[in-house]
Order: sequence, then structure tokens, then C-alpha cells
Amino acid sequence: MRLLRLFNEEEGKKYLKSQGVSEEIIQVLPLLGISGIGNLLSAIKTAQYYEMTSDDIILTIATDSSEMYLSRIEELKEERGNYTEVQATKDFEKCIFGQHTDNMRELNYQDRRAIHNLKYFTWVEQQAKDVADLEQLWYDREIWDTMFNQVHRWDELINEFNERTGVLKGI
Repeated sequence: MRLLRLFNEEEGKKYLKSQGVSEEIIQVLPLLGISGIGNLLSAIKTAQYYEMTSDDIILTIATDSSEMYLSRIEELKEERGNYTEVQATKDFEKCIFGQHTDNMRELNYQDRRAIHNLKYFTWVEQQAKDVADLEQLWYDREIWDTMFNQVHRWDELINEFNERTGVLKGI
């Protein structure tokens, strides 16, 4: 929520500009909604975790935009008051530069099972699906093998894109 405000409120944008963030970047930050911001933070943490450098590339997806959350931004104003430069400074430091990897996991069997179990609420409680349908997702190895063994295909697609666009030519 803090970054949603930083990226969308005038004081936040003004602060980002004072920190050297280009106007071009500031203009597109509203393309990130709550999930998109979460994905951005995950990309930052992943880059830290794997000790990536300026020679590495990490890709994430902006899955939603702030347009979906304009009422939430208004609610935050009502709950917490106007967004200020002081708050923007805190949010920039803590929420962007303050990211750490101590709460990341490489998803062993038990971690994957715990994440799977989190689906219960949305599948069974909200969508009224049968528990057996949810469990099929866990026990059907073909589903897991299909979903998590696509890395080589993604690499092929990235290489095809790079060839078509010439994005890596001259590097």
C-alpha cells in the first residue's frame, strides 16, 4: 500500500523525481497495481538472493494497474491523511531499498505444499469448488510437471524474441 501511494500520489512522484527517477519512469508507475508492485518487489528480492549484477536480466509481469485501486488510494488518504514528502522518503527507503531476502524460500516439498494449501480459501470457500478438485492439483504429477518444467521453453522464446528484435546485437 505504501508503494501504491508513492507511485500514484503527487508528493510521491515529486519525491521520486528529486531522487533522480526519470519522468519517463514516473509516468508509467501507475501501470503497477497492488499485484504488479508485489511482482516488482519479488523481482528485486530475487535479484538480491541470486546476487545478480548489472550483467544479468530479470523479468517480471505487471499484472494489474493502479486504475483498479483508485478507491483504495482514497481510503488510504482518509485512514492515514495526506501523503507527504516525509512519508514518501520513508516508503522509498524502506519499501524499495529496504528489501531483504531473509523471508524467501526455494520451495522445497513442504513449502510447495503450504502454498498449495493457501488455495483452499479461494477454491473451496469463495468458488465453491470441491476439495477433491483442489487435491487433484496437488496429486496429479502431470500438472506439476507441465507447469514447472517450462523453463527451457521460456528460454527458447526469449532467444527467439532477442533474435527477431536484435536486442542483444552489438553487446
